[in-house]
Amino acid sequence: MKKFGKVAAVAASVTMVGSVALPAVSASAASTGKTINWSEIAALPTMDPAKSTDTVSADALGATSLPLVQFGKGSKLENEAAKSYEKSDDGLTYTFHLRSGLKWENGDDLTAKDFVYGWQRSIDPKTASEYAYLFDSVKNAKAIQDGNKKPSELGIEAVDDQTLKVTLESPASYFLQELTMPVFFPENQKFVEEKGNKFGTSAANYLSAGPYKFKGWSGSNNKYSYVKNNKYYDADKVKTKKIAVQTIKDQNTGYNLYQGKKLDFTPLSPDQVKASKSKKGYKEIKSGATQALQMNQEKVPEFKNTKIRQAISYAVNRKALSNQIVTGSAIPATTYTPKGLVKNPNNNKDFATDAEVKGAVGYDKKKAAKLFKAGLKEVDKSKLSVQLLTDDDDTSKRVAQFLQEQLEKNLDGMDVSIKTVPKKQRLKLSTDGDFQMLNFGWLADYPDASSFLDLYKADASYNYGKWQNEDYNAALESAEGKNANDKKAQYADFKKAEQILEKEAGVAPLYYRSTASLLNPKVKGVVANPTGAPFNFKYAVKH
Repeated sequence: MKKFGKVAAVAASVTMVGSVALPAVSASAASTGKTINWSEIAALPTMDPAKSTDTVSADALGATSLPLVQFGKGSKLENEAAKSYEKSDDGLTYTFHLRSGLKWENGDDLTAKDFVYGWQRSIDPKTASEYAYLFDSVKNAKAIQDGNKKPSELGIEAVDDQTLKVTLESPASYFLQELTMPVFFPENQKFVEEKGNKFGTSAANYLSAGPYKFKGWSGSNNKYSYVKNNKYYDADKVKTKKIAVQTIKDQNTGYNLYQGKKLDFTPLSPDQVKASKSKKGYKEIKSGATQALQMNQEKVPEFKNTKIRQAISYAVNRKALSNQIVTGSAIPATTYTPKGLVKNPNNNKDFATDAEVKGAVGYDKKKAAKLFKAGLKEVDKSKLSVQLLTDDDDTSKRVAQFLQEQLEKNLDGMDVSIKTVPKKQRLKLSTDGDFQMLNFGWLADYPDASSFLDLYKADASYNYGKWQNEDYNAALESAEGKNANDKKAQYADFKKAEQILEKEAGVAPLYYRSTASLLNPKVKGVVANPTGAPFNFKYAVKH
């Protein structure tokens, strides 16, 4: 019989990257705060938890949904739908005890069955969830994704309305942290099936259960709101009646609206950073994120050549990119897994520093030119013309223009055009593999190297460029299989995989990302998360 250790509250620190200490709510805060005017740099693509893949939808779903646990103050996990949980000694079984009286905004009871349905729908190949791979540690998940088992055979069971039992295939130290991701959120089966393909496509086709209700989104407009949900179990802690959100892609517009006191939060351009560093509301919000170039080997066969990929990576001056183009929001990357995310269990050393292969990721225009010339010769070409796909926000456009200039200047015979599209369209083009080269950002879903390295497994849904390496796949298989219970051996596997990715230029890391921004000093209690959804608005209040 498995032994269990009772955990009454989830409060363990889960990440090396600390959340930004945005102002806390004072004990004397008013019972109701003023409307907070927030901005996002891209349009909201979906409110379907199974299909959320971006930070904008993660913010919206995090504000309006009710996960089992959530990142709260100080980047610690806090209980949400679960009031407690038990974990077996072998790490294979989790039993969650839900709070009684949980409700959906329409008055329906929210029970353990809603989590079972949500997970089964997300893992179902018919749903085509790009985040289905996050279930890999759950029993039968991989077999279900491969079509060899039914979604109903996933290792999750509603023992009763308030008890949820989850069985894992193998121990996963990051399992609880994964549960903060939308793909693990509960779904109301009756509502979802009633809405069909329209589910999550507008506010009317979405059902809230979290701190806020979701209002005003038609599916294509750029303004919507989070409105306090009085049916939320912890509604007394929610001090804000309304958070008005609008999409503002142009940072000059956002800056001017903030200056005019019509906006309480706005990300900053490099020029705005220089003008704002002395302002009281200036914040640099760190995140476990890396910006990189993916090269699509199916669309551009020349990218199968390692020397060509390496040449492209060496041709980019990351220091200039970080200091001149993304000022205040970037640190030059020397690895794919960002710094500050994971520590070596042997000596507490930062994983990124420890796993860095000196000289593998960096700027070396002579080496770039030599490798590119040799690579072209190997593929029997004299030049290479490619199109770079990027989002249409200001920062993405500036980065793309810089990359174009660098590649054309430092690689003789390289011609780069730019395709700029809205984020929602870029996400679809990426998923469909309909691009040649991609300006791609990734924010850690949970504080573990696998959150980055798993993206480049041969069959991973986010391996848009279709890079493959047998030794890389074997290292990750070992880390998440035979060494899953041995932290030191698992760490060595992840380190090996990271170093293969660097040396082979399976992807070209550019910079570790953060957000330079202005936040109205009157807004208190917004939790900035380094992984997962960027912000938690539960405790937000504006005086």
